Amino acid sequence: MEVFIHYFIRFILPILIIGCVLLIIVLIINRYRYDSFSPRFDATKNEIDVFLTNLIFSPFDEKLHHYEIEQFKKVIPFEKNWCKKLLLNEIIFLKKNLKGEVTNKFHYIYEQFDLFRYTQKLLKSRHFYLKCLGLFQLESLDYKKGKMYITPLLNHKNRDIKSRAFLALISLRPDKLESLIDFSHEITIAEEINIMDILHHKKTKMPANLKEWIVAENPTIVKLGIKLMIFYNYANENNKIIELLNHTDKAVRHEVILAINSLYIVEAETELIKHFSKEDTENKLEIFNTLAKIGTAASENFIAQLLETKTDESIKLDAVYCLYKINPNFFSSNFLDNEDVQKMIQHVKAIKK
Repeated sequence: MEVFIHYFIRFILPILIIGCVLLIIVLIINRYRYDSFSPRFDATKNEIDVFLTNLIFSPFDEKLHHYEIEQFKKVIPFEKNWCKKLLLNEIIFLKKNLKGEVTNKFHYIYEQFDLFRYTQKLLKSRHFYLKCLGLFQLESLDYKKGKMYITPLLNHKNRDIKSRAFLALISLRPDKLESLIDFSHEITIAEEINIMDILHHKKTKMPANLKEWIVAENPTIVKLGIKLMIFYNYANENNKIIELLNHTDKAVRHEVILAINSLYIVEAETELIKHFSKEDTENKLEIFNTLAKIGTAASENFIAQLLETKTDESIKLDAVYCLYKINPNFFSSNFLDNEDVQKMIQHVKAIKK
């Protein structure tokens, strides 16, 4: 123990003290640099905001605007990357928040400031987050001239870059949505949301090969294809959708159940009943939700049999709710002696009120 204390005092403690002193010095320097830089950054931001606002809302004059932009480059530290990044961020912010004819000027401003060259440098960077930033800039500005620089990144070894590139390309060329069927990797929930958001805002036409999506080898493409069928209210492949209740992927089956509900595929009732026992609780509850919409006497009998047996308590209330929605008068002559079911009926009626 004495040897340890000796070495701790002689070697370890001095190293710790020196490390703490160096850390404090670094923190002080960083704080000083931040305090020195912050006023300059804020002043530059204010100048950019005022200039862009005046430029965007003034009548378009190519020669005058070109002159004004060239003069403004001399006012701000335009040669600094942080300034270019700040300028781009402000342009993107305005592009996203303004509507109407004024938005037609953004590509002109982007090009006149030669910011596309800055974006190209980001796309060529070795750092994945800089590549993703460049892709984000092209997508946010809807700069279609940049799509040729996106295409090579579709085969990038980094999954995040490849994914971001694909989303950017879809955003710039929504008419080429058909190519998504060749997407080999798993599409995440976040990517699904982004794709659906792009379609919602771009109001693009339905992919011509959509019916092929639901028979693709990639389960996430199948799932996305079903979502698109719901989005476009596409009801020409109802039989194939019903067949997908046999799919090995639970998430695909869940999407199928949602599609049957949304597209009102009444002929799926028998298959839903048949597959009910094979599903987990989440899918069972979704089946109840769907049968409540498309269910007939067959669903009434099915759910009544479930309630008569030792049904899982976690789904019993949903079963009662489903049966009540199919036929509100069913319980007036059934399960009158079943105390648990009667309590659930009262609960369902209270919710309906």
